[in-house]
Amino acid sequence: MNILVTGSSGRIGHYAVEDLQNAGHQVLGIDIVSGPKTGLVVDLAKSGELFQALARAKAEAVVHMGAWANPGVVPDTRTYGENVQGSFNLFQACAELGIKRIVSASSAQVYGFAGAPPEFVRVDESHPTRPMNCYALSKVAGEQAADYFVRNFGLEILSFRFMGIRSPDELNQEVDRLVAQPETGGGLLWTRTDVRDAARACRLAVEASSPASGPYNITGARVLLDVDAGELVHKYCDGVEDRGNLVGCESPMSCERAKQAFGYEAEYAWSVSERHYR
Repeated sequence: MNILVTGSSGRIGHYAVEDLQNAGHQVLGIDIVSGPKTGLVVDLAKSGELFQALARAKAEAVVHMGAWANPGVVPDTRTYGENVQGSFNLFQACAELGIKRIVSASSAQVYGFAGAPPEFVRVDESHPTRPMNCYALSKVAGEQAADYFVRNFGLEILSFRFMGIRSPDELNQEVDRLVAQPETGGGLLWTRTDVRDAARACRLAVEASSPASGPYNITGARVLLDVDAGELVHKYCDGVEDRGNLVGCESPMSCERAKQAFGYEAEYAWSVSERHYR
C-alpha cells in the first residue's frame, strides 16, 4: 500500500515510517523539518504543498502524526491554530483526492487528567473530554473535524488518543521516577506507551479491513509500578468511580476498542520488574 506519513521526523512518525516499511508498504514521510525519515519537507498549513505530497506518494492511506506535540513549543495561538489548520487541510485534501483511510494523532490529554482525576476506571472513549491546555484543545478540535469529514465526505478517520508515548531509551528513567514519586503519576495513570507499540497500532489500523471511525485509546498494557492499579487510583485520586473492570496491574485506561477494531495490544510491557526491552 502507498502511505503518506505526516510528522515523519517526530517521535511517533519516525517509528511509524520504519514499521510500515518493514511490513512492505511504500511510504513517503513528510515534515516541516528535514530528517532521516522525511522524504519531503512540507508545511501542513499550506494546502498546495499537501496536495503535491499526496500526489507524489500516490497515497492510498495517511498516517497523520504531524503537529506541535505539546503546549509551550511555540506560542499558544500557533499551537492551537496550526494544529487545527494542518489537520483540516489534510482531511480536505484527502476528501478531494478520494483517499479514505486516515489514522490521525489525537492525545489522551483531551481527558484532562493533569488537572483532575478520571471520573471512572477503566477509562474508555466515552469518558468526557476536559482539555487543560491549548494543545489538548487543538486535539479536541481535530477530532471534531475528523467527525465532520466522516459524516459529510465518507472518510474513515481513526483518532488515536495516545498516552505517555516514550522511546525505549527513556522508559527506564520513567520507571525510576515513578518509583521515587508515585504520587506524581496520576496525570498519565501511571502508564507509559513504548513508541514501537504506537507505531504498530498505526500500521494495524491502516491495514484493517473496515475499522469504525472515531476515537481510540492507545496506551501501554500496564502501570509501570508493580502495584495493583486500583490501589494507585484509590490512594492518589479522589472520587473515582470503580466500575469493577480494573484487574491487577493493567492500565486504568482501556484499549479494548482498538483491540476489537484492529487487534491492537501492547507488546512492550515496561515495569519495575520488566526492563529487558532496549
